[in-house]
Amino acid sequence: MKKKRIKDTSILAYYDILKDIDGRQRDVYKALRELKSANNTMISEKVGLPINSITGRIYELRKMGLVIFHKKDICPFTNKKTMFFKLRREL
Repeated sequence: MKKKRIKDTSILAYYDILKDIDGRQRDVYKALRELKSANNTMISEKVGLPINSITGRIYELRKMGLVIFHKKDICPFTNKKTMFFKLRREL
């Protein structure tokens, strides 16, 4: 399988975004970047923070236009239908 090469401009854009968001927002952003698509519970598990710390950060990142709603699907932790989010643009 051929490895995907990341463009230099994408790396610069990623670091520009990271310097504009605060610590917990940055943690959530990075987790969502790794997970590709996730709900609040999955992000909470990934970063090791309580879910109430995640929901506010997702809201803030959505307001900033960095995160968008992706789909409704079954959560692998709760087996309930939840909202999944993803980054607006993959860098």
